[in-house]
Amino acid sequence: MLSLSDNEFSVLDFLIRNFSEKLTIRSIAQRLKFSPAGVFNILKKLEKQNIVVGQKLGTGLFYAINFENRIAEHLAAVVLLYSEEKIGIDVEQLKHAKSAIFDKKTLLLITDNITVLDVSVPNVDVSAKTEDEVIDLLRKKDALMLQLLRKGIVLFGEDEIVEIIKNCISRF
Repeated sequence: MLSLSDNEFSVLDFLIRNFSEKLTIRSIAQRLKFSPAGVFNILKKLEKQNIVVGQKLGTGLFYAINFENRIAEHLAAVVLLYSEEKIGIDVEQLKHAKSAIFDKKTLLLITDNITVLDVSVPNVDVSAKTEDEVIDLLRKKDALMLQLLRKGIVLFGEDEIVEIIKNCISRF
């Protein structure tokens, strides 16, 4: 049975939301304000369970989610969904989108190529993009799109977001 501590959950969350970066134990520890030894132990445990993979490049060891493992893929989806914040958006009005990410100022709706959405939320910039458009922006390392993924809350369609990330990873 797999169980995750809060710190392990935080490390997974960090890895998935920062997938476009090469992440070492030290960089993860600094940005999460954890000890390098603590991050090392977490990554070794997750690596043993085949949830993360380490890749040696030169003298560096870089870690990422192992999307070859279905459990890791499902954990990535759960991590993206989790938030303790209250969302002031009626998700029901967004049901025609495939996925939605919200970061307090921006609401990104991911749609298919056909559906046209007419959604407005007071004091929120609402944007609709297709999956291909989001993938293209992430591959180009668009700052706004990467920031939305890093700081945003996935309201629904977490599996769709994981698929988008998987499609982008092969290009980094």
